[in-house]
Formats: sequence, structure tokens, C-alpha cells
Amino acid sequence: MKSLKKLAIIIAFLFCIELMLGFTGTMLMVGGIAIRHILFIFTFISLYVYFVVYLWNNKIKIFSLNRNSYFGSYTWIDVFAVLFEISMILSMTIIPWMKGTSLQYAHSEAFDSAAVFSLFFPISFLIKRKEFNVDKLLSFLKYVVFVLALGHIFFYFAQEADSEFVFNFFDGVKNILGGNSIAPSINLGHGGYTRIIFTTSIYLIVGLYIFLSNLDDNKWYDYVIFTADILAIITTVTKSIWFGIIGGFLAFFVLAILFNIKSNKKYIRKLMGITVFTVLIIFIADQTIFDRIVSIRMGNAFTVESITSEIEENVQKNKYKTEKEQYMAKLDKAGAAESNLIKLEQMQKLVEKWKESPVLGWGYGSYVEGYLRSEVSPFSYEMQLFALLMKIGILGLLIWGVLFVSQLILMIRYRYDCHNKILTWLFLAVSVAVCVQTNPLLICFTGMSLVLLISLIGVQEVHNGKDEASRKHE
Repeated sequence: MKSLKKLAIIIAFLFCIELMLGFTGTMLMVGGIAIRHILFIFTFISLYVYFVVYLWNNKIKIFSLNRNSYFGSYTWIDVFAVLFEISMILSMTIIPWMKGTSLQYAHSEAFDSAAVFSLFFPISFLIKRKEFNVDKLLSFLKYVVFVLALGHIFFYFAQEADSEFVFNFFDGVKNILGGNSIAPSINLGHGGYTRIIFTTSIYLIVGLYIFLSNLDDNKWYDYVIFTADILAIITTVTKSIWFGIIGGFLAFFVLAILFNIKSNKKYIRKLMGITVFTVLIIFIADQTIFDRIVSIRMGNAFTVESITSEIEENVQKNKYKTEKEQYMAKLDKAGAAESNLIKLEQMQKLVEKWKESPVLGWGYGSYVEGYLRSEVSPFSYEMQLFALLMKIGILGLLIWGVLFVSQLILMIRYRYDCHNKILTWLFLAVSVAVCVQTNPLLICFTGMSLVLLISLIGVQEVHNGKDEASRKHE
């Protein structure tokens, strides 16, 4: 039994490493199958086998509702997790079939996500039985995120020194692996300025969450990891990630002040200190090593005018001192305007399509006829909320909402005395929710693994609260 548990955990941790550091999961292909899919299959089998063996060895009844049964320990999180999984399956099978959407496209878009979230059920049960601890997983992931952050920083400055570096790097990996590798897409900024962004870049938010959730107990090296994480987030040069983190942190910051102002002023001092520390890192890095790319990108965040007027050019010459900064400002404005106009048009097209099937949507794999953003994945759109609304309708979005609301309500009920844990969970949930809104990063291995992680953190916190309450009553 112990050996089976160790095997399941080792395989799961290997899957996490590849998931966070393996770009799109196709850096190694074995027999035409991506290494990510292979590791997931082994993770799925090992976790479910251990789960079933645990039930059998401990004579836990499946269908009984007593405390020692499988269903006896369920919460509303479990109920809505089941509804969420059923909703995903229906939205990639029955609903596309009913609406005439391609089942092949539906499978291509949503199968990986449904498969990843299915891991919730064995893991959540094992958490309640103290056979699995999310806090230990996060302690491990902290260092994986650190490696991810260092990789982003390395790629950024190597690409700055040699505009072909990233392309040559992945070509080199492919040659080393004998051609059994598919490189991720490389998305440079408008006009070709340097940015390091992959689907896995969103995991950098997890590093910030881990740091904030341990604000009282962080060691000196945690500040080193945190600094690397901040610099790595800058290298993505991606406004959606930046705005996601800003939105999540503002919600966390304001509520943390309100909840701690009377009872825990030491925590507030630490929070204020880390806020000032973060702002200084961003300001100094922006002014010195990043050619003011943060200032440029944020200044053009909402522009829809692509042409820089003569007056604006004069303003930019006063604001940005070097020719490189002025050139990047002009390029970024044109790129931002083009991107923003596309997003506005996309919102309109998706809403028009949604209105034809508002309750159930058109199913995963659906798209707006005559309006494709990708020939390979025609169902892929940047405006995630509107795309989801079109695909799964009001009912599907409602199920998404209640999944997370149920977690928040139960954490408030059982972990109110540890409200800072709830607030850091809120930081992570809001940050991820905002950052995926303008990039197709949600319905995939990466996005759904974050949905799974957020949900498992919720289960762990509720379990911790119940455990502490039972000890107090003993």
C-alpha cells in the first residue's frame, strides 16, 4: 500500500514538472504521442488505482452515507465538481451533436481539460483521508516555478542578445532528440521586439500565490524566488497576465487590510513592505534592464489608434530618451491598437452567435462561421468569457461560477479564523480568471490544471478547518 502511494505521488510530481516546464507538452514525442499525454495517463491510472485499493483495504463502502463511507465525507464542492465535469462532457458530446458542431473539434478543444479535471475526485478524497496534502505539493511547486522563472529570464536576455536564439534553441532540442520534438509557437511582440510567452507562463502566478500564502513565514531565499518570479512576469510582456495579477492583488490587498487592521498589524506591515518591495523591483527593472517596456505596454493598454501623431511623437521623445524606447513605443501602439480592435470585433461576433443558443450554447469546438482566428484550431478565440458564453451558454457559465463560489463559501465557514488563507486563494482565483480573459489559455491542459489546483486548495483548506474544529471539541 505504501509503495503504491509513493509510486502514485512520484508519477504525479513528474507530471507536474513536465506540465510546468514542458512548454506545450510536445518537447518529447514517443511513438507519435506527446510526453505530457503519456505522463498524464500514468498519473490518472496510478491515482485511481491507489484510490480504489485504499477504498478496498479500508473497507470503505461506496454507496453508504455514513461518515466512513466514500459519499459520507462529501461537501458542496464535490457536488458542484461532479456537475462541472458532467457539464464539460455534455458540452463536448451531446450538445455539439444536437447543434451540428463538429465532434472532432469538440474533442480537440475540451477532451484534455475534462481529463485533467477528472483527477479532482481521487485527490479530493485522499486529501480528506490525509493521504495527500496540497500544502506539500505547493512546497514542491515553489521550486518548479523558480526554475520556470529563471528560464523566462534567461530566454529574454539571450533573445535580446541574439534575435534568433529562441528559434535556434528549439531547433537544437529537436536535433538532440532525433526529430522527436515539436517546438512551441514563439510569439514575439509587434514588429519583433522581445517577449517570452508560452502557455506555461501563467504558472508564474502560482509562485506569487505560494509567496503570499506564507507571508508570515517566508525565508530570505523565498524573497529571491519572489524577485525572480516578478522579473519573469515582466519578460512575458503580456498585459493579460499583468492585469490579472494586478486585479488579484488589489482584491487581496484591500481585504487583507480590512480583516487585519485591528487584530494583526504585524501582517499589515509585512504586506505593505512586500508591496513597496514589488513596486521598486518593477520600477527599477523597467527603467534599467527592460527598456521601459512595462511603461510602454501599460501606456498603450487601451488604445485603438494605431497611428502616432506628430504631437505624440514629440511627447514620446521627451518621455522615452533612447531611440530604441521610442521605436518600441511606436511599434507597441500599432500592435495594441490592432489587437484591441480585433478583440472588440470578436466580442460582437461571439455575442451574436451566442444569442442563437443562449442557454446551452453551441458546445465546445464551435466557432463563428466566416470569422476564424486560427485555421488549425478554428474554435480558439482570445476573448475567453464571450467564447465560453457562446460555447456552453448561460447554464454552463453558471456551473463554472457555482464551483468556485461553493469553495469560497465553505472556506469562509470552516476557515474564517485563518482568513488570510482565504484571501490568498482569492488572489489566485481572481488573477487566473482575469488573465485568461484575453488569451485562449483556459480550455487546455494548462488552464484546467490551474482550475484543478484552485479547487484542491479549496478542499484542503476546508478539510484543515474541519480538522481543527474537531480537535477543539475533543
